[in-house]
Amino acid sequence: MALELYSKVEELFLDREAAEILWNKFVEIFKDLGIKEVLDIGCGNGDFCLLSKKNGIDIKGIDLSKAQVKKAIKKGCDCEAVDVCKLDKIYHSASAVFDVINYLNEKELKRFFGCVEKRIEKYFIFDINTYYAMEDLAIGTLKAESNDKFSVLYSEFENHTLITEITLFEKEKDDCYKKYQKKIVQYYYSVEDLEKNTSLKLKEIIPISLYGSEEAEKLILVFEK
Repeated sequence: MALELYSKVEELFLDREAAEILWNKFVEIFKDLGIKEVLDIGCGNGDFCLLSKKNGIDIKGIDLSKAQVKKAIKKGCDCEAVDVCKLDKIYHSASAVFDVINYLNEKELKRFFGCVEKRIEKYFIFDINTYYAMEDLAIGTLKAESNDKFSVLYSEFENHTLITEITLFEKEKDDCYKKYQKKIVQYYYSVEDLEKNTSLKLKEIIPISLYGSEEAEKLILVFEK
């Protein structure tokens, strides 16, 4: 499963400084809107969950990757490996941080929004990549390594689709390396594309730059029920 492989290499490639800019912006938005309870969809390894908890947010994390959820639980987060469509509880608001929406194809997007709408009372807040981020910044090759891993990401963007091939060499007990390789796909969506897929109403668009660029790499969208 591509998500499980990504969980193995995420920490090698994560720009921690950029991630914290985004995470803190979400927390700021929560506070500005008076949000105290959040369902975080695609919670990953729990770092955003921890930051939210430190800021007084009652946060429940869910993710499709069991490996990521396991990491989050070890950090003390209330997280579960479950599809949002299979939840029963209603939450005040929901979030989806760091590309979650861009990983959904058109069919999945419609289903996803329908399920989120049923699970919230007030706001759904998430980020999307801008066209500039996907066409200019995301393409090409990245390499990273640690004591027991070596990984390469190779990305191409065409027809509003970003395909990233993940290659990982991971050291095993016998000091030999095992090779893993999978592809993950992200899709570009305009704000108008997203509005067509939900009955939620767009309240605010917040451009944000994570890497010092003059042009925004992300948009944070605040939708209201």
